[in-house]
Amino acid sequence: SGMSAAKYEPDSGSEQDKPPKVSAEAGRRCVRMIQHYPVLSQEWMGLIDSLKQLTRLVHLESGMPVDARVNEACGRDQESGGTLWDQESHENAVRILVEEAKVNLCLRMMCDFKTWQYNLDQRKADVEQAAQSMNVTEEHIEAKCKQFEESLGVLLWRSFLHVETLQLMDVPMLIEHTAKVLSYCDRVQREKLQRSRNQQEMLAVAYFAALMKHAEALNNAEVLAKSRECRLVRLATCHVINHAATEYPSQISVEVAHGFAALAYNEDFRTDWTIFFEDDSGNLDTEFCYYFLQLRDLVEKVISEFGEKKAELRPLTDFFHVIERKVGAGAATLTRRPRTELALYAGALDVFAANPTAGIFQQR
Repeated sequence: SGMSAAKYEPDSGSEQDKPPKVSAEAGRRCVRMIQHYPVLSQEWMGLIDSLKQLTRLVHLESGMPVDARVNEACGRDQESGGTLWDQESHENAVRILVEEAKVNLCLRMMCDFKTWQYNLDQRKADVEQAAQSMNVTEEHIEAKCKQFEESLGVLLWRSFLHVETLQLMDVPMLIEHTAKVLSYCDRVQREKLQRSRNQQEMLAVAYFAALMKHAEALNNAEVLAKSRECRLVRLATCHVINHAATEYPSQISVEVAHGFAALAYNEDFRTDWTIFFEDDSGNLDTEFCYYFLQLRDLVEKVISEFGEKKAELRPLTDFFHVIERKVGAGAATLTRRPRTELALYAGALDVFAANPTAGIFQQR
């Protein structure tokens, strides 16, 4: 073929100079290299460059002008945003991940990586050993880990924005992974995430939002039941209250607000919402209801920045009134609790998750 490998070398000129077809071919080559290797193995290290190149392609495509020809396509539903195959925006990288059936594999790789990373003793030993065997510093290994997590995390995030991707996914595994990361944030990083905007401790709430946004197009009953089992709504609520005001980029704030609005609009959730707000005795957990109402801060922040979002977020603001009617007039005064009180509450979630028979506020 006339296309030499040099065309894909990072120093062969700007990515932006390349036509979409060449970018797509480079993307497909990178996607086909994605395999499940042990963390820190030589093969795993070699995979990082492919992931970084795919992420660059995603960023490049998200800045491309929309394709006007798609709008004129015969028989296209103008109301929908289009599928991955006929939408106006260019998302070759995500489309190729789906076509090559790699999205579940990518999620499994991320699950394994975070499980490994959260096991501090194992991680420390593995990083030391890898640094010695590769004759590099431990900082170099840690930097590679961060590149892996950020690149793969963004690819997953962009993929989950499309319902077609989630329809092909192991959704229970995604819910478990998201809950695991949010639970870690609550236990270990409640004061400050100490993570970049593209690491899992930030992106996990965007994954939650995508799940809620598309739940009714998936197996809705399964999504809601699994979310309840993993206490996902509680964990996401705590993450927002602890971190949104000071740490969320505006794009994450908008997506998370939309995610909660989609949950509030979900017919199966609305019909039986109180089961997501129960304590371990099966009674309505009024304390959690009060904390949930603090999500108003997020909604106000988003609307003040993007006034046009007000109507789209109305299902959530309406749901706040439903909760207030349920828990009574005390809601307005009790939603403004001091942070330390909230920290006690948030930590109790994990005690509860580990031991469901314990009362959630037992440790006070």
